[in-house]
Amino acid sequence: MLSIEKYFDSVRQNRLYFYILFLMLPWFVPLIGYLMWGNLYFTDLKVFAGGSLINLILCLFANQINQKTALFIAGIYPEAHQTVYRVTFWFTIYSVVNVIILYLVLKVYDYIGLFGYSLNDEHLSWSVIALLGGSLIGTGLSELAYTFMQWKTNQSELQEMEQRQLQSELELVKQQVNPHFLFNCLNSLSVLISEAPVTAEKFVDEMSQVYRYLLTVNSQDWENNLVSLEEEIRFVRSYIYLLEIRFEEGIDIKLQTADLYQIGQMVPLTLQTLIDNAIRHNVVSAEHPLKISIKTTATGQLEVRNNLQKRAVRMPLNNAGLGTLISRYKLLFNQAGTIQVKEDETSFTVLLPLIYT
Repeated sequence: MLSIEKYFDSVRQNRLYFYILFLMLPWFVPLIGYLMWGNLYFTDLKVFAGGSLINLILCLFANQINQKTALFIAGIYPEAHQTVYRVTFWFTIYSVVNVIILYLVLKVYDYIGLFGYSLNDEHLSWSVIALLGGSLIGTGLSELAYTFMQWKTNQSELQEMEQRQLQSELELVKQQVNPHFLFNCLNSLSVLISEAPVTAEKFVDEMSQVYRYLLTVNSQDWENNLVSLEEEIRFVRSYIYLLEIRFEEGIDIKLQTADLYQIGQMVPLTLQTLIDNAIRHNVVSAEHPLKISIKTTATGQLEVRNNLQKRAVRMPLNNAGLGTLISRYKLLFNQAGTIQVKEDETSFTVLLPLIYT
């Protein structure tokens, strides 16, 4: 009884093998019973019930051996290009093992005269043919199950690699954002101190607000944190002030966010990332000002749009900041966090979701 329980526990560990097994047994067990006892198998309830139960137990025993054999062969020929060898060995060993078990079982049935069974060459031949057909089907299903499990394993490994890569990118961003931001601010501040002391004082206040926010969100679990749109807008207003001091008339950023959506959750530093992405890829000058619009849509999403005036550079600029942001939303929210990117001849638009919990 204990061995039967262990058997079913092992089968349940792989649902696909479980489904395959119980897809084959309902037709295979009656077929073997009919080949053994003929019409008596379906007309005598005692023969049908008893013969089916004994044959079912023997089929499960044979399947247990086949599964162990399948694992052993898969370990020898695990690669995709070794499919022919794997399938050939599976079929050969399945056939040999099953035929040997069948012959021994039939000899025992004949010896004890189970339900009047008598071994003859015709019954044996048809039983072997049926068993070879079942072995062939089992081989095909085993390969299907193996391929599916390999695909699942590869997908899991790929997802794990993507998450590790994303974690590395996030750590890199965390290490770079503060020094880069501080360097630009100090350059602007050094000019303001001598030319516009009053403005320099306000600049320091806004800079402290920005830096306080950066220190807050750059905590140990930053990649899992969320902030409200209200918090992000409060931060980005100070950040925009610093940019306007730095670029003067070269940049124009407008905020139009409805109060209704202020409680929507988002990844911290989203707006800074999108603003910096626009600045990195476009010309920013008084003659050609970069215009950025940040607004909420009627469907509760956030739209960030800038006019398109791409820089003429020898080396193409990467989109690491935006790419990392897209990965973060996908990692945190799956399909609910899909970011839409649209580009035409005049504008570049990023549409991202606000999460309401």
